[in-house]
Amino acid sequence: NSGRISKASSRFTFVLPMLKSRKSSMKAKIREMQEQDAPRLYEIGQACGLGSWSLESYINEYNNPIAKYLVVEAEGQVAGFAGIWCVVDEAQVMNVGILEKYRQNGLGTLLMEALLSTARARGCSCMTLEVKETNTAAICLYKKMGFSAASIRENYYPDHVNGLMMRRGDLG
Repeated sequence: NSGRISKASSRFTFVLPMLKSRKSSMKAKIREMQEQDAPRLYEIGQACGLGSWSLESYINEYNNPIAKYLVVEAEGQVAGFAGIWCVVDEAQVMNVGILEKYRQNGLGTLLMEALLSTARARGCSCMTLEVKETNTAAICLYKKMGFSAASIRENYYPDHVNGLMMRRGDLG
């Protein structure tokens, strides 16, 4: 079930066939974000507590040449998304959100695997992210994906929760 990366115009496209999540029998499809997905990503972002992002932010990310956003579809709808910025040789995870009813089904792992592949295809050698220090499920996922804690950003989030900086340096 490996995907492939192809270059279409100046943007990369990650294509995965319908996959069964390793944790459940849920079938999922990961594809590149399309501009018409922006309202749905905004809704998911709001539901996941990513409230500082506006609808316009997601539209801007779609048009941002250093950004790449992927969506995961399950049960015929967009159930989550993740995005990175690739700057020189480093990928920075900008946002990850999966609707609560789809969590703990392996969709986060599928999205992160696809982001890692996308970052490699864009020539990135490392990936960084920030996660709420209180988000133990996400921290466990990132550790499973090979990320390690790098530092703490105190009061990083609007609700004054600390941000845990994590890094994975072996994308090659």
